[in-house]
Amino acid sequence: MAGLINGEFKPKVSKYLTELMERVKLEQGEESGAYRALYNQYIYSPLEASDQKETNLKHYEAVVDSKEGLPKGIERLYRRQLVIDITMVCAAHCRYCLRANYEVMQLSKDEIDDIVAYCANERELKEVLVTGGDPFMVQNLLKYLISELADKAPNIRIVRMGTRVPVQDPKKMQTDIYTFFKNYKKVLSFEVGLQVNHPIELQPLTLEAIEALQDAGVRIYSQNVLLKNVNDDLETLIELYDSLRYLGIEAHYLFHSIPMRGTKHLRTSVAKGLELIKRLTSSGKISGRIKPVYSLMTYVGKVTLYEGSILHKDDEGYYHIKSYYTIDERRQWNPTYELPAEQAYLDEDGTIIAKYLDGED
Repeated sequence: MAGLINGEFKPKVSKYLTELMERVKLEQGEESGAYRALYNQYIYSPLEASDQKETNLKHYEAVVDSKEGLPKGIERLYRRQLVIDITMVCAAHCRYCLRANYEVMQLSKDEIDDIVAYCANERELKEVLVTGGDPFMVQNLLKYLISELADKAPNIRIVRMGTRVPVQDPKKMQTDIYTFFKNYKKVLSFEVGLQVNHPIELQPLTLEAIEALQDAGVRIYSQNVLLKNVNDDLETLIELYDSLRYLGIEAHYLFHSIPMRGTKHLRTSVAKGLELIKRLTSSGKISGRIKPVYSLMTYVGKVTLYEGSILHKDDEGYYHIKSYYTIDERRQWNPTYELPAEQAYLDEDGTIIAKYLDGED
C-alpha cells in the first residue's frame, strides 16, 4: 500500500532499495535519470502537501459486498476475472499507488476458503488476479490459495499475480515458491505482472528472480506507469521495453498515472502519454512484439485509448472517456455494484462514460 492517507504518506523503503539508491547516486550522481527514477518513486516531495484537488477514494468501487454473504477481500469488475486482495503489505510504498485507500488487512485461511468456494460456484470465472499489497510478501498464504483453487475450483484456469517484490526486495523471493509453481504448472497457468518503470530496476538479483520464475513455468508480463521525471521520455521507454524483451517479458499496459491526492507532481498530461506511445510504437524504434497499450485506470475500470475514446475535456480539467462497460452486465456478476455518481455516467447507448482528471506537464 502507499499514497496519502488523511493527508499523510506512510513511507516504507526496503533496505535493498536504499542501498541501490545510494550506489546509483555515488556512481551516476543525484541529477542522473537513473537516480531520479528511483528517488521519485519512493521518497517524499514537498509538492505532495500542496496537492489537494483529488479526494482519496478507492480508484474504483468494485468490491463485492460482504454484507450480502459474499467473501471478504474480492473485487469483481469483469465477467471472467476475480481480483483477490490477499494482503495490503508491500516491500516498499510507491508514492503514486492507489492501494493506500484500501483497508489495511490480510486474509485468513478461513477467508481464503470462502473465496475458493465462491470461485467454484461462479462458473463463468476463468481466472483470478491475486494482488494487494503484494502477494509475494505472504508466499505461504499465496501457496495455500493456489493449492485450494487447484483442488476445489476446476473452472479457474489462470492465476495471475501482481508484484514488485523482485524489484523492491528480491531476496524475499523464497526458493520453494519456484518449486511450488513447477509442481502445479500442469494444473494451472501462472502469470506474474511485474511492474518495472525504469531500466535501473533490472538489477542482477532481480534478473535472478525473473529467470527462476520463468524456469518454473511462470509467464511474466510487465505493467508500467508513466511517471514524470521517471520514465516520461522516449529514450528511457525504448531502453525499458528493449530490456524487457531481451528478458522474455511481454509488455502489457502503460498506464497514465492516476489522479490521486499527493501525486500531481508525478502525473504527465494524458496528451503527452498519447504522443509518447505513438512515437514509441509507430516509429520503428521498437519491435511490435514489445509494444505496450496506453490505458487509463478510471473509476469504472481500465479504458484503453482508441480513436473516439476521449469524448471531450470539461472546464474543470476532466476528460470524459467512453468505455464499453454496461452497468447491467456488470451487475450480472457483481450484484452490489453501483456506478460512482461523481466520476461516471451512462451514455445514451447504455455504456459507461468515466470522468478522468488530466495531469500537467
